[in-house]
Amino acid sequence: MPIEFKLTQDTHLLKQYYALREQCFREELGLPDFDGSEEASDRKGHIVLALQDGQCIAGARISPTVSLKSQVQQLDLTEGASCMWERFVFDPAVRSVQLIREFTAYLIEVSREIGYHYAMVLSSLRNARFYRQCHSALGVDFKIHRHVPHSAQGAFAGLEHYLSVAQLRKAQPLRIAAYPRVPFRSAVMG
Repeated sequence: MPIEFKLTQDTHLLKQYYALREQCFREELGLPDFDGSEEASDRKGHIVLALQDGQCIAGARISPTVSLKSQVQQLDLTEGASCMWERFVFDPAVRSVQLIREFTAYLIEVSREIGYHYAMVLSSLRNARFYRQCHSALGVDFKIHRHVPHSAQGAFAGLEHYLSVAQLRKAQPLRIAAYPRVPFRSAVMG
């Protein structure tokens, strides 16, 4: 069953993504009141999905709205060339290191094509370290900068948030090695 990666605005597929992120964020992040339905940031951004047999098995949002403007300045990033990668989710039934790496490679490619030089990610330290491994395997510089305690808002208040930045402009041509589909059992990917 091949996996297809795509940038989409298809309403049916987006509904599947929203349902998956609601389920995973509630169960895996312990956010029982999380509402995964469409947000204003979904409409302003780009949604990247992984599909298997026409069903959404993973997704993320590329948001042009960078909520951490002071961090952009402190890290000497270019605001208009920076995006946020948000609402990562992978179906636990098919989650694997290979799927996450392939999805990350596609996310990097799409972000570069849109014109972004930097992608900012807020996540737990554990997930940030895993993202760094994925990016390193793809030849992309990914740095974990610091704990950002005041960025957790709403349902995410109280969760660990570390800021990481992928240097998309300096990325090497992407290469994906063949890895066996090893299950990845971590929590939702941020």
